[in-house]
Amino acid sequence: MKKLIITLTFTFALISLNAQNSFSERFLEANTLIEEKQHNVALPLWLKLLTEQPDNNNVNYKTGLCYLKSANEKGKSLSYLEKAAQNTTKNYDPFSGSEKKAPFESYFYLAEAYQLNYQIDLAKINYIKFKDNVSKKHYLFNEVDNRLNQCENAKQAIAKPVNIKINNMGEIINSPFADYSPVLSIDESSIYFTSRRIRNDSSNYYTKDILDGQHYEDILVSHNYDGQWTKPELINISTEDHEAVVNISADGQTLFIYKDGGANGDIYTSQLEEEDLWSEPVKLGSDINKDSRETHAHTSPDGNLLYFVSDRKGGLGGLDIYVCKKLPNGQWAKAQNVGETINTKYDEDGIFIHPDGKTMYFSSKGHSSIGGFDIFSSTMDDEGNWTTPINIGYPVNSTDNDIFFVTSADGKRGYYSSYYKDGFGEKDIYQISLDDASAKPLTLLTGYMKMKDGQPLPDDAVILVSNNESNERTKEYTPRRRDGKFSIILNPGNDYHIVYSATPYKQEEDLYIPPVSAYQEINRGIDLEDVLFGAEPIDGSEMVNSGRSRLDQLNATLSQLDHDNTQDDQWKNNNRAELDKLKASLAGLDRISDGDWNEGHNDQLDDIKVRIDKLKASYIGLDNIYSDDFNKNSISSYQEFFNYNSKDINTGNQKYIGMIDKAIEQSKSTGKIKISLESSASYVPTKTYKTNTQLAFKRANDAKAKVIASLVAKGVNKDNIVILNINSKVRGPKYKGDFTNKSVYEKFQYVTIRVH
Repeated sequence: MKKLIITLTFTFALISLNAQNSFSERFLEANTLIEEKQHNVALPLWLKLLTEQPDNNNVNYKTGLCYLKSANEKGKSLSYLEKAAQNTTKNYDPFSGSEKKAPFESYFYLAEAYQLNYQIDLAKINYIKFKDNVSKKHYLFNEVDNRLNQCENAKQAIAKPVNIKINNMGEIINSPFADYSPVLSIDESSIYFTSRRIRNDSSNYYTKDILDGQHYEDILVSHNYDGQWTKPELINISTEDHEAVVNISADGQTLFIYKDGGANGDIYTSQLEEEDLWSEPVKLGSDINKDSRETHAHTSPDGNLLYFVSDRKGGLGGLDIYVCKKLPNGQWAKAQNVGETINTKYDEDGIFIHPDGKTMYFSSKGHSSIGGFDIFSSTMDDEGNWTTPINIGYPVNSTDNDIFFVTSADGKRGYYSSYYKDGFGEKDIYQISLDDASAKPLTLLTGYMKMKDGQPLPDDAVILVSNNESNERTKEYTPRRRDGKFSIILNPGNDYHIVYSATPYKQEEDLYIPPVSAYQEINRGIDLEDVLFGAEPIDGSEMVNSGRSRLDQLNATLSQLDHDNTQDDQWKNNNRAELDKLKASLAGLDRISDGDWNEGHNDQLDDIKVRIDKLKASYIGLDNIYSDDFNKNSISSYQEFFNYNSKDINTGNQKYIGMIDKAIEQSKSTGKIKISLESSASYVPTKTYKTNTQLAFKRANDAKAKVIASLVAKGVNKDNIVILNINSKVRGPKYKGDFTNKSVYEKFQYVTIRVH
């Protein structure tokens, strides 16, 4: 019996020793993973150890630390770190499996967990407790003051949230995996982003990064057609390693890519070749990629400045933002730190240069951050200096890291990635509406270069933009290969000369953007004609007949004006001048009987075609003056005045809505809705619409389309809407070059809609 007791005692001791060794071995394994920063891989091991020793303060600390380092489960760290902080020691052995107490650093990380969970006062208490009890040589000592500043900034920011709307971009774009770092083409028709999802062909199903257990980063693209995003597709330059998109150039032709490659990480560029095919990425050279870590880059809209992020020696601390200027030989000059106005002793990252070339968005852990990286904006003054960065505010910025933020060309929408509990995955991509943001004063010119026969554009298709009023270098833009689309940023207060070229074709135009212009879009194909190459020669005889027909109509209208004693002498004189020019041109074409004369005379024919188009617009406006219906009493009306070159009416105006409601009431009694429209443009020169007459005509016809759309949306049958007349004209005093004198000219820039 005694022997049996001794045997059992030995057996139980052996089992206990084996269990203890097993715990220590697993503790060492999990601890090693933390040392290697593989927190995601270590977390399941700590959770298993915690089931065996739930009151072990050290294991609670390790578990809380792993959650704190996770991508989207940081909030779970709080309960574990609260328990760890109940029993701490300054004589902590980080490698001992028998250590039951937590390190004194638990207070710092507990404070961080409180900060992330918006318990700001408790965060401050624990940051202070940690600082008051550790040496100044402690590796976290110098970080505490910054964290305390972040807590104060957070309280102020949360008390005054910015006015925004945050919209998840939906399950077509987002996945259950991490989706982040969105960049958009300047017209917002394409979005490129980084994702760690399973590929559509499952080729990366078993391929994961050992450091965090997630799939390697891929670059995806989605296109917006009529308001619908397409299913994201992997771009052709993806490999089995990490590739992350960080930016796209203003012309949409260059992607900036971050590649790890097992080293510190470098920035590469890839060029759009055709369709959605991108060239093999090339590492940026010169003074950009070094032995240090380079994480992000973007160019100014004109491509002459390259901004990038690096932690190289000689900076102000951590990651800094640098800039290089492009040399005449196309190479980049030596990199310069952008300075302490932007850079701090903490990290800066995620730079984005707005298409206006004067606004920078970036992320920083310094300045007035409310926690981790926050997004800031800065503008360049007239002397080329960046202004003091401004925090874009809560809730865009959170107490966690907020990086990779881009905005639309008008500055009214932003795109970024973040984690929200109601999202689709680890991180999702969101669009935010910046309701209080001022629209950027620039013009976006978009359109298509096309071949008449539907064939692809020649490979050398290019758009050259020069400023007629300055000596700045001509800028070169390349249309998108798959469809010829182009997007060009034009700054206000300039007269541009634009050359559309594709051997052997060339078209040229002048386009004036007034200095008073707010953000606007000029869409060729809507506001102006698309650029069409390879058109057949104009038939001269057909042109003569068309011109004579238009002459007869205009002569009759002008004769009627003479007999009706109209006061619009300026309009009559303008059109008589146009008539004289057209008569002179037609006189030289009388001998044309077929198309033979066209050879060598296309310039003259093109000129006549333009004149006829102008006279057509003038004729429509003149002819409509004499409609009796237009001047009949109306039951309701709406009038809107415009800024320079503007034409879109505000359908959300309460007076406009009231007019539509009265029109619908009228239809109930008469069955029909009768509409007449009058529009006017002043004599302030317009180059966007070629003539002020065309601008006035455009205003009236746009208003017509809006009214019809509003009525149809309310259930009115389009066949029951009768447009009695459209009267467009140019009115007001003669232009004296004083475009800023709005009170003189804007009262002649209007549209009036009447319901009869």
